[in-house]
Amino acid sequence: MQQNIKDLLQELESTRETYWNIPPETGRYLNKLIKDRKYKHILEIGTSNGYSAIWIAEALMHNNGTLYTIESHKKLRFNLAKENIARSGLTNIIQILGHAPEDIPLTPKYFDMAFFDATKKEHLNFFKTIENRINLNGMIITDNILSHQEVLTPYIEHLKSLPSWKSQIYPLGTGIMVSEKIAN
Repeated sequence: MQQNIKDLLQELESTRETYWNIPPETGRYLNKLIKDRKYKHILEIGTSNGYSAIWIAEALMHNNGTLYTIESHKKLRFNLAKENIARSGLTNIIQILGHAPEDIPLTPKYFDMAFFDATKKEHLNFFKTIENRINLNGMIITDNILSHQEVLTPYIEHLKSLPSWKSQIYPLGTGIMVSEKIAN
């Protein structure tokens, strides 16, 4: 990882509580997963200040990939994310868009992976919007699955009930659910 990106990620870690950033261990997990699986097309819903987008895009840099990240809070977080992404030097990899689900149709038809870290009660709607746009053996990674388990229970139960998806919950950071599309 380039030193300027390491330094920026370390700086942004201090804003974790203010901007609801993922923990560094979740960032490292996403980064390694993307590199190992050689994913190229990723959708992130919930950019906040760009911290997780930088972790994801750093991995995509090695795979010649693109991240489409969506942040609906235009007054503060959207512009802050744009600034931080520019500081990272990853603007050629990251395209930041406005509001989900309205802006999802502006993205490519298919993705290798999606990362959900937005308004928890909307995750089931996000899933239904992109379910058929995730490639076979692609994944949806959902953050805060343990810290917000009560509000996410309908989402968790829905994904676990689908025979075309295999979902596992891991106690990494605030809890993540890794859902792999195993059939079309």
